[in-house]
Amino acid sequence: MQKNARGYAQESYTSLTNAKDQLQQALQTVENDGNRQNIEQSLKMVEQALQQCSQTVSQLEQA
Repeated sequence: MQKNARGYAQESYTSLTNAKDQLQQALQTVENDGNRQNIEQSLKMVEQALQQCSQTVSQLEQA
């Protein structure tokens, strides 16, 4: 069965959640301050994408 837009959006949400978890783990092990800043910036961007994706999934579920 082929996925619809909601299915793809939900899958994207799951992937972003996994990316957030992995970046949080990376912050626990990073030693270099420059790398820490890069990871923190990436984490912020993933969290923003996660918020947007969550809104999209909610809207698609209501449609």
